[in-house]
Amino acid sequence: MVHLSTKDLVYGTAILGVLALILGIWSMAVAYRLRSRYLKTFGADNPADVEALIANLHEKLDAAVDQFDALGGRVDRLDARVTDAISRVGLVRFNPFEDTGSDLSFSAALLNDHGDGLILTSLWGRDEVRLYAKPIEKHESRYVLSQEEKQALDLARHARRSGRLVNTEAKG
Repeated sequence: MVHLSTKDLVYGTAILGVLALILGIWSMAVAYRLRSRYLKTFGADNPADVEALIANLHEKLDAAVDQFDALGGRVDRLDARVTDAISRVGLVRFNPFEDTGSDLSFSAALLNDHGDGLILTSLWGRDEVRLYAKPIEKHESRYVLSQEEKQALDLARHARRSGRLVNTEAKG
């Protein structure tokens, strides 16, 4: 059997007391951090009723998913409608008469994604301005197109669906 002196017992007890104190402080710090995380996650309303809080969050999540699905359907419908909107534009400015001084006349092709739309042509002269409109279906017209109208139609056909106007001067 080992005999310990009173002095050794006092030192041992003191060391165990200090270790217990350090362990207690460390445990309180961990508990404080856990409580902070808990309150940050679940809120400070009623920390004892976690099940009700989780059920409430689940209901809110279900409502958010339903709203997201509804918006997705709406976006799909809008995408379908956009293909019918004028989204491809080509513009050609030109001078049809030799006695005028600038390119004030134009042909503008306005098409949707299917190639349907119209061509507007404005002929500017000294004494008058004339405006013509020709329907376009699938990039074709049942009317004879001038060189400038064909050029505007070609520009619109190859334009990206960006909403930007494609503009050029007449060739030839």
